[in-house]
Amino acid sequence: MGCRKLVERDGIGTVTLDKGDLALDGYVDENGTIEETEVHVQRLDQGTYLVRAVDDGEVAELDKLIR
Repeated sequence: MGCRKLVERDGIGTVTLDKGDLALDGYVDENGTIEETEVHVQRLDQGTYLVRAVDDGEVAELDKLIR
């Protein structure tokens, strides 16, 4: 995944994610449409954000994601 641009849409900061990466995680259906999914966005530090999928109302703990 390369650099992305932070843009304003309807007064909200938005960053797009690569469709190929989303497909690897099962978020793109057989028609190529991205399925709406709830995500958790956490600001870790200045200019540093973490995006995690919400699965059955749960967000994976950070220490379980980093190997």
